[in-house]
Parts: sequence; C-alpha cells; structure tokens
Amino acid sequence: MTKASSLSSADVLEETRRIARDVIAPSADETDRLRKFPRHAIDILGKCQLLGLMVPREFGGCAAGLQEMADVLEILAQGCASTAMVVLMHYCSTAAIAAKGSARLREAILPQIVEGTHLSTLAFSEPGSGGHFYSPTSRAIQRNGSVELNALKSFATSAGEADSYLISTLNADAQGPQELDIYFVPRDMAGLEPAGLFEGLGLAGNASAPLNLKGVVVSAENRLGGEKSGLEVLLQVVLPHFQIGSAAVSVGIAGTAFERAVAHVTSRKYQHANQSALAQIPRVQYLVAEMAMELRAIRAYLRETIRKAVAGEDDAMLDVLAVKAKASEACLAVVSRAMTLGGGSAFGRRGGLERIFRDAQAAAVMAPASDVLKDFIGKAALGLPLF
Repeated sequence: MTKASSLSSADVLEETRRIARDVIAPSADETDRLRKFPRHAIDILGKCQLLGLMVPREFGGCAAGLQEMADVLEILAQGCASTAMVVLMHYCSTAAIAAKGSARLREAILPQIVEGTHLSTLAFSEPGSGGHFYSPTSRAIQRNGSVELNALKSFATSAGEADSYLISTLNADAQGPQELDIYFVPRDMAGLEPAGLFEGLGLAGNASAPLNLKGVVVSAENRLGGEKSGLEVLLQVVLPHFQIGSAAVSVGIAGTAFERAVAHVTSRKYQHANQSALAQIPRVQYLVAEMAMELRAIRAYLRETIRKAVAGEDDAMLDVLAVKAKASEACLAVVSRAMTLGGGSAFGRRGGLERIFRDAQAAAVMAPASDVLKDFIGKAALGLPLF
C-alpha cells in the first residue's frame, strides 16, 4: 500500500500559488517566445506531488475533486496558460486511468504520477473528425490477443514530452462511430512518434503537435474499461474533467488580464492633464466594470457547474457542456477590454498582455470547439439525443 499524500487542500493551493508565483509566471514570456515546453515547471510540480492531484489516496495521491482541480488550474493559468494546459491534459488522463484502468495499469502508473516521474496526456482528435473528438476514424486491429493501433492524431498536448498517451480509436469490430476504445500507450512504444510541430497563435509552449501511430502494438490490458466502452469513459470521466478544467484555465487567463489592466490604468498618468490617472476617466471605469462583472459571473457559473456535477443532478451535463464555451467567451471579452485599456503598450511583447490575448483565443477552437458544444447544448435543451 502506497502512503497517502500528506497535502491538505489548503496546502495544495498554497503550494500551487508559490510555484506559480516563483517559477511559472517568471518564465511564461520565455516559454511563449521560444515555444519552449515548460519542463522545469512540470518537474517542480511533480516533486511537490501536484501532478498526483487526481490520484486516489490508496495510490498515494491527493484524491482531489473537480473544485480543487479547477482552483489549481486557475492559479496555474494566471502564471502561464501553456503550463496550465499541459497539467489539465495530465489531470484528465490521470482521472481516466484511476477510474477505468485495469488493476495492473493503476498499480504500475499511478504511484509514478504521485512521485512526479510520469506525465500523461490525451490524444483524441483526428483529421477525419476534427472538433468532433468523440468520433475517431482510425480503427484498431486485433493481433493474437494484442491490439494494433494505426492513427494520426491532429493535436496532442505534450506531444513528444509526455510519458504516456490515452489514444482513442474505433473498436476492431465497431459497427458505428461511437463504438470506440481508449488505450494507454507508453511513449517508448515502437511506431509512436510526434509528426511535426503545430505553430499555434497562442499556448505556444504546450508542445501541441500531431501524433502518428504506425503499427503500435499494445496489450488488451491497456484498454480503459470494457470493449467498445470508450465513449462511456470519455463522457463520464474525461469530458467533465476537461470541460471544467478548460473553463478554469480561461478564468485564470481572464483574471490575469484584468489585474494587468487595472494596474495599468491606475498607474498610467497624463502629464498634460495634471497627472490624472487613466482610472479617473469614466469610460475606463465603465470598461473595468464590464470586466469585473464578466469575471464574477463566470467564476460563479463554474462553481455552480462543479456543484451540480458532483451532486449528479439531472441537468448537470448541460452545464458541463456549456461551461467551457461560456468561459472562453467571457475570457475573450475580458481580454479584449484589457487590450483596449492597455493601448499601444498592450500590443507589444514587453507588457505581457499580447501573449495573454493570443492564449485566450485557444479555448474557443480547442476540441470540443464552442460551435460543437452549442450544437450539443441545443439538442440537450430540446430533449433531443446528443448522437
């Protein structure tokens, strides 16, 4: 039996704030400018047991829930959104392994995650299905008790950097687009390799790149859940963690933009106007008020979504689907106003707002994209089947 983590919820947040302040935020601009994977930050998060946040206590983890995960990701995103996205994908993968992995897989991998020596991630999206990440077009092949995987994944965060990937693919005998499986694939498997770089507008440091699988053979024990249960794993475990976590990252980005905008307008003064700060201008006050309202509203909605998801309320899935889209829209609204308030200096790299503006664009198009989510939300609100 692995010793349970000694970190309390208060310890987790205090440690996260310290690392975000002292390690992550100071290197955020360099991470962005050099498109550099934040390995140093990830290593420190691992040493402080924060990569094991979602691991059950029986394996030494913190056994955190959705609210604690969201709080951690918001803090990380305030320092560096690229780092926060790497951690979010790791948390989603960890939660799925803990909930649906075989006993052998859990016993082998979860203690490593707690020790900070194993980083995992998701690789779901494919060119053939785009933002409809729940419908892979690749198909597994049965090989004498093992499974052969052949797929090109469009965007895999931490590609080439993670120690393992969760790979979605159609079951070998699938009769429909939702009969899929999810497999745990270690990074050192023959036939698995990143397929180039993704030169993204924002989140430049999260090593998001295509991932190619050619003749990758894994044991059937590497499957999460039973045969053809991949969609269940995705909807019950991965989707809630990703949607809520992505919303938290958007809130963190927006919070940083708000803080920087407020700092600018309260310190920036016009010499020709008797040193009056920009904050004295009514239009500036109006824009700051709109930003504050957006932030307070989306934070409240995120907390309510988490409450309903944890309680298992009947309409919780509607909010889980909506919260990522709503948070990304609120983030864009806040950051856009921050850019307006920052004026010319906001468009230069030195102030940091330009990076934050680019990072804010990602959530709306990251699968499931906002338009796909709104299709689901509309169907759910009308009582129609999602698939």
